[in-house]
Amino acid sequence: MELKSLKKDLEKIFARIQQSTEQGELPSETDVNTFSRLARQMQIYAQDEWADECEDFQYLATQLLHSVKKGQVQDAIRLVDSLDDARTYCHRTFK
Repeated sequence: MELKSLKKDLEKIFARIQQSTEQGELPSETDVNTFSRLARQMQIYAQDEWADECEDFQYLATQLLHSVKKGQVQDAIRLVDSLDDARTYCHRTFK
């Protein structure tokens, strides 16, 4: 899988996750598990200048998966917001 395709898949699944949390619901564990796996794959493509941010993003994705597995809606919502902030920062900073 190439970087462009991976980013597209991440965006698609993240939109579904965000939609759930915006409605105050826990996202699907299947979606979050896939998202977490894709976030780990991003590290393959991480260049030195954005490797740390990629690692942080992957950590947040893993924490989101743990929150969903535990049924912690508020934590999941907070983590999705943090993931969105991290994504925005990366896209703005590293083009």
